[in-house]
Amino acid sequence: MNILIMAAGAVGGYFGSVLSKTNEVTFIARGAHLEKIQECGLSVRSATSGDFVCESKAYETPPPGYKADLIIFCVKEYQNQKACQVIANSVTNDTTILTLQNGLGSGDILGREFGNEKILLGAAYIEASKSDPGLIVEHGGVCRITFGGQNEEQTERVQILEQIFKASPINFTVSKNINDDLWQKLVFISALSGMTCITRSSFSEVMTNPDTRDITKDLVKETASVASELIPNFSKDTVSNVIEYLETHKNDLVSSMHQDLLAGNPMEIDAINGAVSREGKNLGIPTPINDMIASCLSLQDSRARN
Repeated sequence: MNILIMAAGAVGGYFGSVLSKTNEVTFIARGAHLEKIQECGLSVRSATSGDFVCESKAYETPPPGYKADLIIFCVKEYQNQKACQVIANSVTNDTTILTLQNGLGSGDILGREFGNEKILLGAAYIEASKSDPGLIVEHGGVCRITFGGQNEEQTERVQILEQIFKASPINFTVSKNINDDLWQKLVFISALSGMTCITRSSFSEVMTNPDTRDITKDLVKETASVASELIPNFSKDTVSNVIEYLETHKNDLVSSMHQDLLAGNPMEIDAINGAVSREGKNLGIPTPINDMIASCLSLQDSRARN
């Protein structure tokens, strides 16, 4: 099974390295990270899988003639256009593309580029970082992929991916309602990412301060109210479960969007709080906290993109 990882950041680097134990994996990377992988392999320090070095090949673009059976798409939202160009020549009629991108919208973008029948939706639950060039650190806790098809016509693709994951050490769940799962994650990540970015503070600080803790809880409820209107039978326990998890794990939670903000990089604000804001407007549901976060952070995001 030829698996192309687009790209070898924290999420793609970790799951791709684990999959390389049972599959032929190729990474897309760039800069010093690419050079280190090509020179020494991709080093993984993992509380879940142990420490090892992945010897899979890595390129800035796939080599001529390379065709992928599976592409795992885990770039940031603002990298979508370039990433689609990079993988285009590796996609065949039989290629399946699994998107693990945060937020909403990547499935639609990939579907327009390559055909909806090829696109499976997924969510990665992992605490990991690209600590240094050529090094991925996975910190433990929940380390899982949830994925599913968009319709019954994709059943065969889902089953093939299930068999690939079963043959590997990856912890995974096949979802019967992937849009429900994606919105449950969005309820969580809109609060974590939105609040750490707008306050420019750690999540521990956000949840320790009574005022920002209350705003965080209201933000969870606000995003869930949009999800409840969009997703039939959306889990009624989502709000209480997410708030409990945020409070219990406040000292351990880190937002990649917050890291991007501090580094002066573009952010995934459009796919996270911006997506909730847009869906709320379409449905006539007020989303004042998401609106404020998306509007304010768009200023920094625009500067980073220019």
